[in-house]
Amino acid sequence: MSNITEKKLGYGLGLLGGLLIGLAGLFSLLLGVLDLALGRPFTAAGYGSEGIVLLVVGGLSAVIAHLGYRHWSARPLSSGVVLVVLAVLGWSVLGLGANFVALIGGLFVFLGGVLYLLEPVQARASALVPA
Repeated sequence: MSNITEKKLGYGLGLLGGLLIGLAGLFSLLLGVLDLALGRPFTAAGYGSEGIVLLVVGGLSAVIAHLGYRHWSARPLSSGVVLVVLAVLGWSVLGLGANFVALIGGLFVFLGGVLYLLEPVQARASALVPA
């Protein structure tokens, strides 16, 4: 069995979470279009704006998870902090229970960010402990 590192698992969770948030954004946009077709423009505007925000947060989460694994591999602290901030931002936009798929995606992004943060925290902790 191969050895899965924290960074690789964080990449997978961050990417999966970003895709789930993006999927929830597409669903919200679809509901907005459906409400607009039914003649409810104010409800459609709410769904549409939520969908756009979810698409942006999901896309940014997936891009940052990819960058943290490929291009920023020497700086996992940056990737971890940005992923945690994006997850908290997604949760603040959604509230508690507005869109279940996006909440699960936000949880995955948060866990991916925490996994990216483990390596720098372990390095700092080992530097503080006297030999």
